[in-house]
Amino acid sequence: MHPADDDDRIPLGPPPADEPDLGPDERDLDLMDGTWEQQYYSGQLPRRDWNTIALGIALLIVIALLLPMLLVVVGR
Repeated sequence: MHPADDDDRIPLGPPPADEPDLGPDERDLDLMDGTWEQQYYSGQLPRRDWNTIALGIALLIVIALLLPMLLVVVGR
């Protein structure tokens, strides 16, 4: 390995003393105290309704199949 490649290496062990240890901050508090689990499993977090998305895609496919036939019939 050439000395120029030192920027790409992954350091092992503790960080050097000149770099501050950032540690967890206020954004990580819900991970540390477990409130995200309470919200997730209680259903308070919004989730995608995949059944509705699948129904919408199916309707688009049916419309794409029927629309050309209707245009041919109406065009006569």
